[in-house]
Amino acid sequence: MKFNEKWLREWINPKISSTTLINQIIESGIEVESVNNFNPIFNGVLIGEIIECITHPKKSDLKIVKVDIGNKKYLKIVCGALNCRNNIKVVVATIGSTLPNGLKIKIKKIQDEKSEGMLCSFFELGLFNFSKSIIEISKDVPLGKKINDVFSLKDTFIKVATTSNRPDGLSILGIARNLSAINNLAITSLKKTIFPVSITDKFLINIEIKEKNIKFFGRIIKDININADTPFWMKKKLFFCNVLSDNVIENILNYVLIEIGQPLNVLNADKINDSIYVRMAKKKEFLILKNKSKIILDEDILVFSDKEKILFIPGNINSHLLELNKNSNNIFLSSYSVEKKLFFNLLKKVSINSILDYHNHGIDPSLQKYAVEYATDLIIKICGGQAGPITEKKSNFSSLSCLKKIKLYHKNFNNLIGFFVDASIILNILSKLKYKVYFQEKYWDVLPPNWRFDILIEEDVIGDILRIYNYNNIPLNPLKEKFFIKNDKKKKIYLKDILLDQASMLLVHRGYYEAINYSFINPTLQNDIVPNQNKLLITNPISKDFSSMRASLLPGLLKTVSYNKNRQQESIKFFERGFCFSVDKSKILGIKQEMFLGAVISGFSNKENWYSIKRKTDFYDLKGDLESLLELVCGLNNFEIKHEEILGLHPEQSAKIYIDNKYIGKIGKIHPKSEKKLNVDSSTFLFEISFSCISKLNSLNIKEVHKIEEVSKFPTSRRDISILVPNDVSFIDIIKTCKDFFFNKKVEINLFDVYVSKEESNQEKSLGISFIFQDHKKTLKEDEISFMLNACIKILKNRFQIDLRR
Repeated sequence: MKFNEKWLREWINPKISSTTLINQIIESGIEVESVNNFNPIFNGVLIGEIIECITHPKKSDLKIVKVDIGNKKYLKIVCGALNCRNNIKVVVATIGSTLPNGLKIKIKKIQDEKSEGMLCSFFELGLFNFSKSIIEISKDVPLGKKINDVFSLKDTFIKVATTSNRPDGLSILGIARNLSAINNLAITSLKKTIFPVSITDKFLINIEIKEKNIKFFGRIIKDININADTPFWMKKKLFFCNVLSDNVIENILNYVLIEIGQPLNVLNADKINDSIYVRMAKKKEFLILKNKSKIILDEDILVFSDKEKILFIPGNINSHLLELNKNSNNIFLSSYSVEKKLFFNLLKKVSINSILDYHNHGIDPSLQKYAVEYATDLIIKICGGQAGPITEKKSNFSSLSCLKKIKLYHKNFNNLIGFFVDASIILNILSKLKYKVYFQEKYWDVLPPNWRFDILIEEDVIGDILRIYNYNNIPLNPLKEKFFIKNDKKKKIYLKDILLDQASMLLVHRGYYEAINYSFINPTLQNDIVPNQNKLLITNPISKDFSSMRASLLPGLLKTVSYNKNRQQESIKFFERGFCFSVDKSKILGIKQEMFLGAVISGFSNKENWYSIKRKTDFYDLKGDLESLLELVCGLNNFEIKHEEILGLHPEQSAKIYIDNKYIGKIGKIHPKSEKKLNVDSSTFLFEISFSCISKLNSLNIKEVHKIEEVSKFPTSRRDISILVPNDVSFIDIIKTCKDFFFNKKVEINLFDVYVSKEESNQEKSLGISFIFQDHKKTLKEDEISFMLNACIKILKNRFQIDLRR
């Protein structure tokens, strides 16, 4: 949120400097992102009055005016503004003055008529970019007065940010309340808006979702002038907030939003049919927006409709039929508050906007009706019109408006903060923060104010007190604690942790860097890389990029690759270990968490050097690292990597990883779509394995990976065979069959050659396999080796229909 200091000082004006004021905002727990001073100097720009205005003789859309600037000499100026006329006070840039756009005012001829200055619009003064009409000044402003003194533009504008648990940081009223507590000053009271209800028109409100917490206010305002000009005092404030528009109603709603933190919506009342219904969307209902884009709604999305059509959905996302235009005369002004759960499913369809952000932080339901009254008062004063009665409807609203008492123990307060604070100081701060305190024998029952519905537990209250007490006043005393270390020889060591540490160390030795990413992720990015996963959305996300719990490590690793590629890194190797989360109704809270290990390589396989060719990484670079890792954690013969198409990875370069026929992970190349979206190298490969699965499988079938054996004294003997097999037979099945046959023998088996014909008609491939025989007790004879090898070949022929090449 952005606002100007003078606006804040209208609510509370402590006698402190701007720097101190900003520091107090920071100390109250609200981040100040930026501070900018605004002090435009307009030399030679004065207040003048048009005393004569005639049409230019040669060009009808121009006017020749005489302007009095109070020095007994009239200026002759040629002007083309539509609102140029007699007897109005205007802003005049005199000869020699320079405007913010760099234009220097000189005497010049326009259509053969001399012009001795310029009548200025706000646009020409660099203030409101869309305002092209000349500025009209109040009659009571003296002639010749400098524009700097009239507009009082010197100000400081402040941009703040707040976390999702601090809704009081999203309005000037909320910030003023914090400053009030810090400076022990009262803030300006809410303005009382009293005006007569002059019409009886109203829409009935029907809330069809009885089990949800919803509160709705609305009123009709008729006969307004929607083309009225926004008053200068409001323009100036909204200009500093970067939300000024050319729509007066939009400006009024933004003004109320920034000042008191209450989002309002406005619709074309003439397009609403009789009543308004608050309900859940029907299957395949849709909403067409102003830009003609369409949103297809699901049955779990809240909508506001009449008898025939949807009017809008939360976030003030209005139907194009209900948007105001220049001919609108009758409007429907509304305010609504609903429980946060009803926004989660909507975030899958639309990006979060400023209104959704306010609802996501939470709004004060006790100010809803006041906001409607306040906005109505501004609309009628600026645009005219007649207001109808406010229609109010609520549904089981207790959980939105009813705050619970919290027990606060003085002893707990002092123990948590590490030093003693007198009870009278605590009670004084609670009083400044507008808490209600009920004294009990051993504790205080405290009730937070209506606008602090984020205060839920004792620690929240303590944190709220400390920020007013001021963290700088906390003494820097080191904490003292006695630790009793018990030597437990029976301490349980988890196999998963041992294997994970071993695997991580192996990857480090192979040139990988460990990355640590958040467990929160953008659900859209996750869906691109890990499709068809049930999303676990966060209740109060920091932003959309952190709104879902991760189901995989791969999206975070790919973002890390993208970040490093954008910083000119050509050879990238990262791995990460961490928990991933999925829906499992059999688990506590319906969520399963598993420990995963993932890795990614991208770019060149090695750094540039003099003795080897620089080449791009490929699938087998990563596969080799993965095989070494799997050999370390589960043994050489216990895993398989099978080519299968995996959603989210390249369809031609992806495989699944199995241990004892149990699926534990995947490996492959990045999908071309994800490659373009993330702007990563095409030579990007990644794998991910579940260490929770590996540890379970290993604990069920514990094997000694490393055995101490005496080196055989007898020689080895090698035999090679070349076989023809069908193309659809995997070589790993051939090798596994051979290893299973020689299970009790010391035989080393290796695939050393593969040949596939380029002719499409050839349906076979040639494999060259070596067998290295050795015995620990004797030298093997030729007939013994031939007998074993022939028996193995016979099994291969029966199972795979191989042909032995001679």
